[in-house]
Amino acid sequence: MFQELGYLAPPNPPNELERRRALYKYNIWGTGRDPNFDRIAHLVKLVFNTRIVVIALIDGTEQFFKSESGIDAQCTPRTSSLCAHAILQQDDEPMVVLDTREDWRFAKNPLVIGHPRVRFYAGCPLRTHDGYNIGTLAIMDDTPRREFSPRQRHTLKEFAQIAMRELELWKDKIQLRIRDRIQSSMEQFTRECLEVDKQADEEKPETHLVGSTSMEQIYVRAARLVKRTLDVEDAIIMDVSHVDVLETVGAESSTSLTVHHANPALESTSRSLQSDEYRKLTEFFEKYPEGKICEGVVPPSLRPFLPSRIQYVLAVPIYNIDKRPFALLCAYSTGERTTPFLEGHELSYLRAIGVIILSAVLKRRMILADKAKSLFISNISHELRTPLHGILASAELLSETSLNHSQASFLQTVQACGTSLVETVNHVLDFTKLSGNAKAGGVENVIHLSRVNLMQLVEEATEGCWIGHRARMFTSEIGSVYSPPKDRQQSVVLPSPNKHVETVIDIGHSEAAWTFRCEKGGIRRILMNVFGNSLKFTSDGYVHVMLRQLPPTSDTPPGKVKIELSVIDTGKGISQHFLKNQLFHPFSQENPLQTGTGLGLAIVNSIVRSPSVDGKVDVWSAEGVGTEIKVTFNAEAVDSPSETACFGIELTKVLDHGRRPSISLLAFDDKVRGVQLLRKVLTQYIVSDWGFTLTEEGNMGDIIIVNEDPMPVTLAIERKEASRPFIILSSARGDPRLMAIVNEYEHIGGFCRIVYKPVGPCRLVAALKLSLHALNIGKVPRTSPALQSHYQRPESPSRASSLDHPESGSFTRRYSEEATGGSTVSFSQRPPLGPRAVTAHPLTSWSHMPSTAEQDETETDSTPNSPQMSHSQSTPTISVGAGGTLLKSSVGTVEPSGPLRVLVVEDNSILRNLLVKWLRNMGYEYREAVDGLEGVQTFETEGHFDVVLLDLSMPVLDGVGATTRMREIESKRLQQQNGSAKTHPTRILALTGMSSLEDKRRAFEAGVDGYLVKPVAFKTLDTMFQKLGVS
Repeated sequence: MFQELGYLAPPNPPNELERRRALYKYNIWGTGRDPNFDRIAHLVKLVFNTRIVVIALIDGTEQFFKSESGIDAQCTPRTSSLCAHAILQQDDEPMVVLDTREDWRFAKNPLVIGHPRVRFYAGCPLRTHDGYNIGTLAIMDDTPRREFSPRQRHTLKEFAQIAMRELELWKDKIQLRIRDRIQSSMEQFTRECLEVDKQADEEKPETHLVGSTSMEQIYVRAARLVKRTLDVEDAIIMDVSHVDVLETVGAESSTSLTVHHANPALESTSRSLQSDEYRKLTEFFEKYPEGKICEGVVPPSLRPFLPSRIQYVLAVPIYNIDKRPFALLCAYSTGERTTPFLEGHELSYLRAIGVIILSAVLKRRMILADKAKSLFISNISHELRTPLHGILASAELLSETSLNHSQASFLQTVQACGTSLVETVNHVLDFTKLSGNAKAGGVENVIHLSRVNLMQLVEEATEGCWIGHRARMFTSEIGSVYSPPKDRQQSVVLPSPNKHVETVIDIGHSEAAWTFRCEKGGIRRILMNVFGNSLKFTSDGYVHVMLRQLPPTSDTPPGKVKIELSVIDTGKGISQHFLKNQLFHPFSQENPLQTGTGLGLAIVNSIVRSPSVDGKVDVWSAEGVGTEIKVTFNAEAVDSPSETACFGIELTKVLDHGRRPSISLLAFDDKVRGVQLLRKVLTQYIVSDWGFTLTEEGNMGDIIIVNEDPMPVTLAIERKEASRPFIILSSARGDPRLMAIVNEYEHIGGFCRIVYKPVGPCRLVAALKLSLHALNIGKVPRTSPALQSHYQRPESPSRASSLDHPESGSFTRRYSEEATGGSTVSFSQRPPLGPRAVTAHPLTSWSHMPSTAEQDETETDSTPNSPQMSHSQSTPTISVGAGGTLLKSSVGTVEPSGPLRVLVVEDNSILRNLLVKWLRNMGYEYREAVDGLEGVQTFETEGHFDVVLLDLSMPVLDGVGATTRMREIESKRLQQQNGSAKTHPTRILALTGMSSLEDKRRAFEAGVDGYLVKPVAFKTLDTMFQKLGVS
């Protein structure tokens, strides 16, 4: 090389590659003049009195002058550069050449023999903190010097350090710009992600590819942003979130990944992976979790996805929240980079972009999952409520027929369990919407409190659980899904003859007769889960359900009452380890082989801690002893309860008309723990709460309560003694032997009632009132057979069947607010009847069956704080019955000129037939249609209808679409009448299983006048008709 050139070309230092990288970090190569560097050069020129001063930077092939004076050039080749020799210094000492003509290295250098004819040279390296000489501060002159003193050397070094400091400031300034660029880039991408979400939300729900399209847009926009920010030739994002792990090495690969390009000319492609490609890609994720910068050589794992002849690649893996590979970001260019992408922050930037992509994609998936869940909730709501409506409506029609007291008791159980299921379904759906619905907000983001009688709720929930538990124990059909396998069923589940489990319902005293406002669906689910667990794990002893109203304390909120609901059992108990660590964890069971899912107590805990209940759970347990679970919560006091203050006042009304009778308890074996507790609780009810006298052992009272064993009734039949009423507490539902004994005792003129266990105060006091009535009327002459036949005749459905014939029922309407003025129909007002007539039909009217569902049937205006639907301030509504909503503007607007004409549009044939039967019984004229389109055609061709009963979920045309078309048809008819006698607008009532505010809003916007959530009691529908003006 020396022989060719005639002078010494500067060799590369040993760390040349690292030196150039250090130079590029300053991002200064090729930039224009800067006054700060020019000032330094000017000062150096003045101090050293030279003709030429340069601040030079040297890369692989060239020398770049950031500042120069006297040389009049921007760049020169490195081969002829004197400064390239100066950077070979191992320290920051200057390189001094007093006379270049006398130095063999530079004597024939082009800068010496040609312009600018350098004879003197002194250059001090510009040395970084890391020890790399990236350039020089050099002085040159066209005349040689005899010396360059140490003082001058030191001064030149000081100026070099000042120049280096200015380079550091330049670097910091550039880095601040880069960080601003990164920040604005990520902000822009975040906004673009939000725009994608907005566009996707505005798409029609029918579009099935919304999710994939919106996520693909996120990937493509991210790739384009990376390309712009890093100023690279192209960027790709490989979505590897759906790549499955190969089970075996030799398995045929069916894995694939999706590649998204920044280049608009290239579309996103899905590529199948061979096993070798998949293995190499996995190795890259494992080997470079923080990412990698590749220069010159592309890793083998990335070669199949990148073009050939790539010189510079940035690759950063992105991991999901479960630490599994999610995506791989690659940015690449051809040729060597003279400037770094982002001052060394390239990988950090790509990782940040990757995290935003991850969050955006996960958010989009959550939104899609949330939409799917909302759709599922809406559909399951309709699918569950529709058959429930059929069950309860059929039971309501059945109750209008003639039933004996056993049949009526079973019908009451059907109604109680059906109501319990409705409330459970409602609470599950509401609670599910609150737990995960991202769009739940405003008035829907809360479960509203409702008026409920807690005593009845406890009785109904306990009875329903108890019946289900017995069904799983003793049958192979009902509940077989959750029952143990048949081969273990006999040995594990069935109790031994020597073991007995008694369920005891213990309701304390409450001044408000246990009527409060609280979250009844949640309370019911809490009790069902806790009580169900106690039944499952108790094989001997008792399960004690207690309800207490606690005295107010300093922390009790005003207007609230503290309620304590506890379940105590003598079951197997819970170990202390499980009690402390896993009790409320989902899917955790102390015995993994035990039946069930391990969700019961987790559900209880989440409901109790929810804002609508806002209570606490306390658990005490000892293995082999039992468990006590206590739930404490606050309920709102009710100003004017519809019930009388307490049972004692009700019974006093009956007892005032005769002497106070005594009561005997028979067959309560003192040796059995459960029976002992049952006797104790019954004694508390009878003596302390209701004021009866309890006879001593051996003496027979006026009323006899028998536990299980009907032998005392059999003995009375044998003696032909029918003067004492009997109440049998039995767990044998539908036992034909027991029914025969009861019928035989009534046949000889006696009074006997079966109260099925678990026994609560509601049903017990109803049986006692009937017994008191039987005692009183037994002392007066019998009524005539004609009068008896009058009360045994089945009633036709009417609005006031129970008020027109109050004598036909034996249970008073204590829990219904439909009684005039909220008063109780007392037995003292009834005409005297014989014992046989009294026992004929204890429950012949559905309205006589007390239910917690009836607690909400007061008609109130909807206010912003009301739990009822208020779709806007300008269109106030009133609530009708349980789950009914009617526009105020529609009240009293139906004035039929002849028979009321009703159109029924319902796709479910069972429900349609039930509605038709009810309309026929009410004497209304009706037409029916099986879907929305047929309903619209009937509405258009069959003339004016006063009322339309319309299901919202139907094939061909749904209820909202049908309502819109009916209103259009109605509008055309009004225009055609031209001032003639106008008919009133048709009132459209939506009957549906969909109960969300969004469904109600859509229905009212389409033009419905009322909204009824299934299951709809015919009494509620009748009330709705009355509100519309149907007399």
